[in-house]
Parts: sequence; structure tokens; C-alpha cells
Amino acid sequence: MRKCSLIGVVGMVAMMSIAGVVHASVVEGFDTNNAGWQIGYGSNFTSPQLSANWVSSGGNLGGYISGSANNLYATWTYDPSPFGDMTGMTMTVDTMITGNASGTAQLYVGRGGTYFIDGTWPISTDTVWTTHQAVLDSANFVPWTGVNNNLYTLAQVLAAPDDVGIFFGGGLASGDGLLNIDNFGVVPEPATMTLLGLGAMAMLRRRRA
Repeated sequence: MRKCSLIGVVGMVAMMSIAGVVHASVVEGFDTNNAGWQIGYGSNFTSPQLSANWVSSGGNLGGYISGSANNLYATWTYDPSPFGDMTGMTMTVDTMITGNASGTAQLYVGRGGTYFIDGTWPISTDTVWTTHQAVLDSANFVPWTGVNNNLYTLAQVLAAPDDVGIFFGGGLASGDGLLNIDNFGVVPEPATMTLLGLGAMAMLRRRRA
């Protein structure tokens, strides 16, 4: 885990590599509203669903969304279209707990009732803004057991997801704290970032020559 700041309502940075255009980074910063995100309580996706509470300042940076940790099972959006095709990307989110909370969380991506989740992290450790990231591939994302209808492969889900977010696995989150979320989105995976960095250095050297 590491701390970082990602700025923008939906921060879009088009990136180029030597071989051509690669996916753009797209990050929802929640700087003007909750962007249609949901907060769900209970045992599954049919339980009470509420619009995520939007807070205009104090995020990492700008605004952020928030919900009670007590009996919380997921935070998500049914409109991941701004993120586009997630193939070969890394999913990222900043989280912070205010008050007391316990449980674990994990990123997820879904399409038509098929869901894949990554490894868990303890939400109680997120007492400051903390960035969680996972490369969107089969080494990190596995079928969500018991909630997966197996209609699509991971590749098909990533190519056209219809909901993404955070699932509170291993039991519901609990406590009297608030789970705060900022900067959810997708960014190029680390190997691509390294390639882009090398490409930028090469271009600078050419200009200096």
C-alpha cells in the first residue's frame, strides 16, 4: 500500500508509447458529486441500496464519497463506462476510515452477474488516505464464489464491465466508523508505466541531441 493523490472529477490522461497509443488513465475523483455510486447494506446485492454520501472537501484531494461501515457489504457504480475497456489495466482506489471499523475489503469487476474479486485488505488499517491497487489479470482476480454465474470469462468482463467497486469480503464490515472512498479508476499496469517512462526519456534525449 502507498499514499498518493489523483486529481480531477474524472482525471483522463492520454498516454503514448513508442509502439502507439495505450489505454488512458481514467480516475473518478468525486469532486462535484457522488457520480451515481451506491452504498449497500445487508447480506447481498438485493439488500437496501442507498446513494453514496458525497462530501465536497477533505478527500485525496477534493471531494469524496462516504458510507457507514456498519453492516456494509459493497460500494459500487452501475456505470463504469467512463473507464472503458479495462484489459491490461490496474484498478486503483483511495480509502480512509474515520471512527472505528473492522472487516476486510477487496476490489471487484462484474458483468451480467459474473464477478471477479482481488485479494483482501483490512479496512481498519486505513486510518489515513491509503491507495489500494491490483493489476486486472487472472493472477490477481478470481471468480467471486457463490455470487458468480460464470456466464463470462475475466477477459470478457474486463472488455465490457457493467459494474465495478469494492466488496467487503469474509463477512460484512462493522463498527461505528465511516468508510470514505476517493479516486476510483483504472491506470496502466506497472510494466506499461515503465515502458512509457523509458519512451519519454528517449524522446527527451532526442530533443537534446
